[in-house]
Amino acid sequence: MNIFQIKTKPHDKERLNEFVQGKFIAIGWPGIGDLDGVEKEEIRQRLEQRYTYKNARSLGNDLGNVWAFVNTMQEGDLVLFNGHQDHVYIVKVGPYRYEERYDNEEGMAHQRAFKLIKVAKRDDLNPKIQELLRNRSAVTKFKYPLEDAELDDIPANEILNFNQKITVDKAAIEKALNILYLELESNDSDRRFKAAIELLQFAK
Repeated sequence: MNIFQIKTKPHDKERLNEFVQGKFIAIGWPGIGDLDGVEKEEIRQRLEQRYTYKNARSLGNDLGNVWAFVNTMQEGDLVLFNGHQDHVYIVKVGPYRYEERYDNEEGMAHQRAFKLIKVAKRDDLNPKIQELLRNRSAVTKFKYPLEDAELDDIPANEILNFNQKITVDKAAIEKALNILYLELESNDSDRRFKAAIELLQFAK
């Protein structure tokens, strides 16, 4: 088993809420198709054809991120990503999957479903794991031995119960809905789209 960190901004769009609610993680790079079983050189060629690179190093960085997510990362590995405030999600991932409906400006076609293991406070993670989370790459593998992560040593009272239902009073819900209704009238099409999605999810 290996440990990775992943950023929550595939295709430069913040997707933390989608990750947590949908129980999946994703990387960007739309337009290069299904990568299941695709050789590394073929992925390189697809990236080069789809995107403009100033130099070989930039192409190599993108290839490294994509390859790490699709092939280096394996089913059952642990992945960490930053949550709201000072929380970090620790999840166990499933196999790579390609979601064609997101292979566009949504930029979330390359995915892995996950099972939540823990939500921890960042300060309770040891320096080596905090170093991993600070890495600027989209996907990074933990470079130390597995036991150096000490993830099992996080105090139990600092672990949040992901399945615990949060009680929100009716007035707060109405205020939140009113904000979404106002967003539907926004001049920004992206804001209107996001508000519509949130309202539809609430209606479910």
